[in-house]
Amino acid sequence: MGTSHPLTLAEWTTRNAVRLTGDDPNAPFDDLAVLHRLVGDARVVALGENSHQIREFGLLRERILRFLVQECGFTVYAVEFGAASGRAVDAWVQGGNGDLDTLLMPHPDGYPGQSAEGRDTIRWLRSHNATAPHPVRFAGLDIPAAGGSLTPALEPLASYLTDVDPGAAHYARTALKLAEPLTGGSGLVSAHARLALGPEPQDRLSATLGRLLNRVTAMREIYVQHSGHHAYERALSDVWASWRTDQMQRAMSELLSGAPDAADLAARDRYLADSLLELLDRSAPGTRIVVAAHNAHIQRTASPEGSPLPRIPMGHALAQQLGTDYVSVALTSGGGRTVQNVPDPAHPAGMRQSAADAPAATPDSLEALLAGVPEAPALVDLRALRAHSRDHHLPEPTCIRMDDGFLPVPALDAYDAVLSVPRTTLTADLGD
Repeated sequence: MGTSHPLTLAEWTTRNAVRLTGDDPNAPFDDLAVLHRLVGDARVVALGENSHQIREFGLLRERILRFLVQECGFTVYAVEFGAASGRAVDAWVQGGNGDLDTLLMPHPDGYPGQSAEGRDTIRWLRSHNATAPHPVRFAGLDIPAAGGSLTPALEPLASYLTDVDPGAAHYARTALKLAEPLTGGSGLVSAHARLALGPEPQDRLSATLGRLLNRVTAMREIYVQHSGHHAYERALSDVWASWRTDQMQRAMSELLSGAPDAADLAARDRYLADSLLELLDRSAPGTRIVVAAHNAHIQRTASPEGSPLPRIPMGHALAQQLGTDYVSVALTSGGGRTVQNVPDPAHPAGMRQSAADAPAATPDSLEALLAGVPEAPALVDLRALRAHSRDHHLPEPTCIRMDDGFLPVPALDAYDAVLSVPRTTLTADLGD
């Protein structure tokens, strides 16, 4: 009599993957109905990507965002973009004046704050809000210019302090002056600048920001009395952003010098997580948030000891705090083109971006499980796959594609679902 063998993970994936009709944001939602079960009553749904500046990921995220807004009642779109700069983008999304491309460019020499597809998503939000009974808010969660400049956070903070505590405003102005040599198009520019700057001016900046952080937090009640809670919370966010940016720049500089500290690198992800949690806390009951960020930021698991990546990604902090109220969906692909990032101190943005072939799936990768569904975007519930795997003690994937390489991660624990497209191309900003 024959023995029945359990399905391998690849066989289970092929059999249970939900095929989507495509990535057209204007397409009907019939194939996305499965998301109702996947998302449930979660307050936060994170949509990832294995590389920035990928056209298909941007289109799919917009399509899913539209579904979550129009069919599930989500009310905030939060992205990997500076929190201070995001306030002006939110005003534009609500019908305000200004030029979106200018608002999204954190530094004149930097890369765009969102891909061409990401900018189209924000334009859709403005169009949607023009007639929606419940407009959707836009929120930046990140430190300013992804760590490339303290100015977007320190300038409004200095203005705030001039009104509520003139004696403290000079701390912000001093920090702005000290940070000038470290300002650039990305955190890599600042990290390279720190390598040449020496410890004394860096220590002065850190000490000044420490004084500033202490002042704003210690004087909470007096500041709130003078300005109200909303203005104070913005100032508090800005001072934390400034302090975290300084810490992240230092950690990235150490990474470039060959002495990385993954704990210090987590300063940025900690700010991302705290920004989102604070947004939930100060929002009306029933607020539900869609987050757009890199797969490495949204993973539910901590990075292993010895990893050059942050020990505590944003998603791990959110999963610990929110539990099942946080759903993490990784986006990846079967192949195609991807972005290669090469650090370059001479480049205005601190690195060169170019097109490269996506590496073939390794046998231990999450992508290898999706080889049997190459013909259409495929959505896989990893929680169900994980249960099948552990019921039968099957070997699990230990990495996921990241840019032109692979990131070690226990993929079935790191994400609640994965959405894979057959092939990727680059955004119009980069060409191919």
